[in-house]
Parts: sequence; C-alpha cells; structure tokens
Amino acid sequence: MIDGIQFAGVASGIKANGLDLGLAFFKEPMNCLSLYTRNKVKAAHILYDRKIEHHPVRAILVNSGCANACTGKEGVSDLKTIAGELSGILGTNKEEILFASTGVIGRRLPTGRMISALPGLYKSLRNNNIESFARSIMTTDTYPKIVSETIHGEKAYNIIGVAKGAGMINPLFATMLSFVFTDYPVSPSRIKGIFSKAGKETFERVTVDGECSTNDTVTLFTKTGEEDLDGLDDFKNKLYLVMKALSIMIVKDGEGATRVIHITVQGAKKKEHAEKIARRIAISPLTKTAFFGCDPNWGRIIAAAGDADVPLRPSKIEIIMQGRQLVKESVEVPFNEQELKKMMNKKEIELTVNLHDGKASFDIYTTDLTYDYIKINASYRS
Repeated sequence: MIDGIQFAGVASGIKANGLDLGLAFFKEPMNCLSLYTRNKVKAAHILYDRKIEHHPVRAILVNSGCANACTGKEGVSDLKTIAGELSGILGTNKEEILFASTGVIGRRLPTGRMISALPGLYKSLRNNNIESFARSIMTTDTYPKIVSETIHGEKAYNIIGVAKGAGMINPLFATMLSFVFTDYPVSPSRIKGIFSKAGKETFERVTVDGECSTNDTVTLFTKTGEEDLDGLDDFKNKLYLVMKALSIMIVKDGEGATRVIHITVQGAKKKEHAEKIARRIAISPLTKTAFFGCDPNWGRIIAAAGDADVPLRPSKIEIIMQGRQLVKESVEVPFNEQELKKMMNKKEIELTVNLHDGKASFDIYTTDLTYDYIKINASYRS
C-alpha cells in the first residue's frame, strides 16, 4: 500500500463476466515513464498516452476485454470522451489521465457502458484495493500478479507493481500490461535509462508463444517533488526485482503452460548472436512440444540454433539439460533417456547451449506448448 494512491476495479460489462475496468488515482500528480510494444501496429491508448505522458498525471484507467486497437481515429476519440467524463468525477484536467487496454483487436470500446460505470468505480477507490485493480486487467490470466518491495533512502519508500499477461507473449513485448507505483521521489529524466534497461532485462526476457501484440505497455509512476538521491541505488535494485518477479509470473502463467524453461546460450562471440539463438530456440514449436512431452530430443534444439541466422561453429556446440550433458562437439553423449525424462518432468527446466566460441551470453524464459494453449486460443473470441 502506498499513501496517496487509491485503486479500484469493477465489472462494467465490457466482458461477459468478471472485473474489466480498473482505476488508479493519485491524490497528488505523479511522474510517469512508459515502455511500449515495438509492433508497428499500436493500440489507441499508446497513440493517446504518448502525447500527454511528458507531464505529471493524476490517474490511469485500464480496461480488459477490448484492445481498442485498429479502431482508427475513433479509438483515440473514444478515449478523449471518456477522459472528459472521468476528469469531471475526479476533479482533474482531462490531460492528466492515462489509459491502457487489453483484449480483442479490432473492436471499439463500449464508451457509453464504461462512462456509466465511472461513478461506481470512483466510489470503490481505496488505498488497499490494488488486488481489485489487478483483477480488472486480467484476460486469460489465472491469478492477479502483484509484487512489492521497500526502498531505503533518507526514509523508507514503497514500490508495488501489477501485471497481466499469459498469452501473446514475446520479447520486445506482448499482450501484457504492467504498472509500477512508488512514493519514491525521483524525476523521469534521471531514471529513464534505468527503467529502459530494467525492461530489457525483465519483460523482454520472457516469451510464451512468440507473438508480439499491439498493446504492450509498462508504465512507472514516481512521486514528484524534491528528489531523494540517497535512495537511487536501492530504487534501481528494487525496481529490477519488482519487474523481474512480474515477468516471471507472466511466463509461469503462460496459457496452458505446464513448465517454464530457462534457456541460456553462452560462449558466443557477440551478445546479439547469443540472443538470436536463445530467442529462436525459445519460440520453436518443436522444442516447446518436446519440453511438454519431457522428450530430450536435443536435435530440435541444435536445429533451431543453426536456424538463428548467426555465425556459429557446429563442431563446438555443447548442450546441457537439467545439469546433464547431452551433446559435446555436436555429437550425442550417451545418456539414460528414461532417467532424463524424469529429470525433465519438473515445473522448471534449465537448458544451456554453449557455443564455445567466445565469452558473450544471453538468457531467456519460455514455456512448453500444450493442448490447452490451442484450446484457449482457438476460442478466444467466442
């Protein structure tokens, strides 16, 4: 809980069932910084927020069940209409309200329905109501994702983050939203690089299905006023911890997933080479189904590595699964297949691919590919 920030979540009827409209309200203006999807097709809330996030804000309204993406000028116009109504209820300027959406692409927001829900949403605002807010932004998530830490500077500060995401998850962002709130006073200009780096090392290191969405947004809200630079190092560390924990929650909650696979590619000449190979293995349907079946089919792994379009020396490749060497110099090392299947039948699997060609490395988290993933996504709109 953070003094001066109130949260609420209600069912407005955007979705057939459950909470679908969340509000975070700041009694005093707060600074904000955002990271957005790299998909060239971007949702209306990103186009809208980019124009107003350069000054302090008082609220963010988030909805699930409708992505408000590919809705033309009307998608942005709908947000302006809602901002006008909400600003009157909150007693703020409409330019002090941010938005975020998640859900089905191509549908306009049910503006009238949402506006009708705003008075009840406002009355539901409470300091300790962040779980309601977190539930309101969920789509196929199975639980609300909330993480908190304490920052130590001249005094103790709080930092708390929420996130949603389970499918359409890919590095460089995916169908995920995350909001991090703190009463630590620091300016956006001072932490812009810190925040960007934290995003690259957390949310950009997870993938569920290799699909990049139109709506991905990570926004950080910090207190305005005189900065407490004594706490800057601890803020940096705690921000990373919160964002890392949220990103791991997302991949663990991957649609239909039964396992999380931590892939590390090491021994590369360049970090970008290690990254391309790690990402290629992480999104390969063949490797992901092998993990689902606890099948130590290392041929799928080495084939994906060779298809990453980076230089490598096949004769040097080593593959280690759950601490057990499977391949040395691209040749199988004899192993007990049944024993290894049992070792792979875990919630978390460690895979290391060593190229033995340099000192650079990169790691990423992915999931297995299951029958349930197909069931969930085959009927997402119905």
